[in-house]
Amino acid sequence: MRRAPLVLLLAAVCLPTRAQYGAGAPATGKILVASEKLQDPNFTQSVILLVASDPDGGTLGVVVNRRSDVPLSKIFPTIKGASNDPVYMGGPVEIGTGQGLLRSEARAGSRRIMNDVYATGSKDVIENSVAAKLDSGKFRLYLGYAGWAPGQLQSEIQAGAWTVRDGNANIVFDQDPDSLWVRLNRLAHSQIAAARETTSATSPRMPVR
Repeated sequence: MRRAPLVLLLAAVCLPTRAQYGAGAPATGKILVASEKLQDPNFTQSVILLVASDPDGGTLGVVVNRRSDVPLSKIFPTIKGASNDPVYMGGPVEIGTGQGLLRSEARAGSRRIMNDVYATGSKDVIENSVAAKLDSGKFRLYLGYAGWAPGQLQSEIQAGAWTVRDGNANIVFDQDPDSLWVRLNRLAHSQIAAARETTSATSPRMPVR
C-alpha cells in the first residue's frame, strides 16, 4: 500500500478547522456564529450571545441579529414615548416571553453577562428601560431564546455548525445587525486561513520513505 508523505498526515491532523478555531468552549458571554452549513431556518446566518451555560443544565442564548417588524411602542402601548426601535427575535423557544440586554452599570434585577452587558427578565427593569427611552445601543428587547441540552451545543460545534468567539458589547449592540453575520463569518474565514498558513509554515517536513 502506498503511504502518504508524513507532511500531509501532519497537515491533516494539525491544520485548524472551523470547529477548532475560536474562543474555546461555549460559556456565558461567548458569541456563536453560524456556519454556512447550518440550514436550520431558526438559526441560519445567526449570531447568538450565550447568556447561561451549565454542564448539567445546558446552554441558553439569544439571537442578536434578527430584528422584527414589531416596534417597542407596540409591545408597550401604555408607556408614553416608547420608541419605535425594533424588538428582536431571540430564538424559537418561548417566543411569548421577553428578556432585555442592557449596556450599563450593574443594576438590581439584572445579571452580568460580560463586561458592561447585563441580561434581565425583570418586568420592572424592562419597562423602566423603555420609559427612559434608552437607545438601541444601550437596550434591546428579545422575544424567545435558543436552548441546548447538556452536551448538545458542544456536539454541534465539533460538527462545524458554529464558531465560538469572545463576546463584546460592540457585537451585541451592533448598529447594522442585518450584516453582522456576513462580517463575522468573513472574519472567521480569514483568521482560519491565516492560522492554517502559520501551521503549514511551521510544520516539520519529514517524508516517509
